Amino acid sequence: MREMEKIIETFELEFNSISDKFEIIEENVRNLPNSKKEFIHNPGVYVFFNNNGIIKVGRHLKNSRKRAYEHIIANTKNNSIEMKNLPDFPDSKVLLLNVKNKNDIHWVAAVEIFLEIQLKPLIRTKRL
Repeated sequence: MREMEKIIETFELEFNSISDKFEIIEENVRNLPNSKKEFIHNPGVYVFFNNNGIIKVGRHLKNSRKRAYEHIIANTKNNSIEMKNLPDFPDSKVLLLNVKNKNDIHWVAAVEIFLEIQLKPLIRTKRL
């Protein structure tokens, strides 16, 4: 999928020197609540995407999987997209860039801010 490659490439071009601190986890949105992948409950950055583009970038300093799924439950939205509908579409995915060691959480904020600026998601964070 082109969007996933774009996310990973953008991350690696800027953070190549510390990329080994992160685990990159791809998951279908519908499978996110039950995923048991290694490091999925760690701090990190989440990026929602599908064939229409990058939807949302965010972060959580304790459990990125949990926070990412909260966007589905709370129906984070704008004028063009409602995140509660993402599990209904098989092409809707989330990429988690989670730190392997929880002591590396200081990198999470930098990665999230950088990806938000570079990827220009459809639903922008109000934090920036």
